[in-house]
Amino acid sequence: MTILIAIGVLAFLVFIHELGHFIFAKLSNVYVEKFSIGFGPKVVGFKYGETEYLISAIPLGGYVKMYGENPDDVKNNETSELHGRALTDVNRFKRALIVIGGPLFNYLLAIVIFWGLFASGIPDFKAQVGIVEVDSPAEIAGLKSGDTIVKIDSENIQSWSEVSSYIADNPNKDIEITLADGTVKTVTSIVIDQQNIFNETEPTGYIGIGLLLPPIIGQVVPDYPASKAELMRKDRVISINNESMSDWNDVRDTIRTNPSKELLVKVDRDGTIFDLKLTPMDSKEGDNTVGIAGVSPIEGNTLVSYGFLESLKLGVIKSYDFSKLIFVSLGKLISGTAPADQVGGPIMIVKTTADSADSGIGALLFFIAIISINLAVFNLLPIPVLDGGHLLILAIESITRRKINEKIIGGFQTVGLLLLLSLMAFAFYNDITKLLMN
Repeated sequence: MTILIAIGVLAFLVFIHELGHFIFAKLSNVYVEKFSIGFGPKVVGFKYGETEYLISAIPLGGYVKMYGENPDDVKNNETSELHGRALTDVNRFKRALIVIGGPLFNYLLAIVIFWGLFASGIPDFKAQVGIVEVDSPAEIAGLKSGDTIVKIDSENIQSWSEVSSYIADNPNKDIEITLADGTVKTVTSIVIDQQNIFNETEPTGYIGIGLLLPPIIGQVVPDYPASKAELMRKDRVISINNESMSDWNDVRDTIRTNPSKELLVKVDRDGTIFDLKLTPMDSKEGDNTVGIAGVSPIEGNTLVSYGFLESLKLGVIKSYDFSKLIFVSLGKLISGTAPADQVGGPIMIVKTTADSADSGIGALLFFIAIISINLAVFNLLPIPVLDGGHLLILAIESITRRKINEKIIGGFQTVGLLLLLSLMAFAFYNDITKLLMN
């Protein structure tokens, strides 16, 4: 069932992408011959109005076939009833809108999903202090373990994420923290240098408080060391190398300080005790090497929801952040600073979608939004045959005010197609290799 859900998700994302092209083509009065989900021979289809709608045999994409894409279609069409309705008959601005419609709809889908998730409620943790570090600004100000934070400066607080984000965004400032009993503590944040998710170093506020989490696994990332060690969601980590794990911070710190070292992990899985071997992989953080295993703690103990407009704003911000992260990752792959085996294809997407479906509807929707953004970014790359390649050609023609020779465009598209097929073959190779290794 989860595999069928995963295939359905891929088909849905392709449908949304092609729907963007289709709608802008219709708005531009371009004749659309076919709207297909998948490539190759037709499996099933029907004609509605002037367009044939298809599901084709190879479910690895889709297409919208518009009249005029092939220059031979429009030769001597002055007397045809389709005269003026070819893709080449509309101006470059409308053609650009048709091209960008696919990625745009993928972005809109991601924003809508994030919008709905933020509005309906995101799992988070209560804003209750678990750890207060010795001699930290928080301890000096009188904060204690167990204190519940309800307000920071003028901002009402619902969750721990809001606490950590506000403090991180306000380094070297006096912060007023209001507790549930009405007590107000003034804490002076200090500045530390920390790497963000984009691997950029930035000054971050710090006061020395932490969340106390049970050592229970919430998510296991496919193809990472924890997955290969057969650790599972809801496993409680009892000890690592015979050292007792009292909270998630112990688990995280032990993994981080032991890159490439085999660890003996004792877990409690529904009352049964297991010993598993885990070897964290290396990860660079500035000049340091730390271990990562691909696990995260259990979901929050409270649902945090936001208003209509605030949820929309957060949806746009989240989509932007993921887009930026994808571009940073692509840059690292191209420069060779990230391993090429991180490139995944449809097989890994199906597998990860299935894993997300097992974790619940919220996790599945979140993953669909991320894949939709990936699809948008990938299609905007300036590679011939992709949407970004078409936009590049239109931009060159607009700047030079001259139409590029069809033979030159054909040559570029052939090179682009070979590049795309090579990338797909490499992605399939990585997918199959990872499956065999697991």
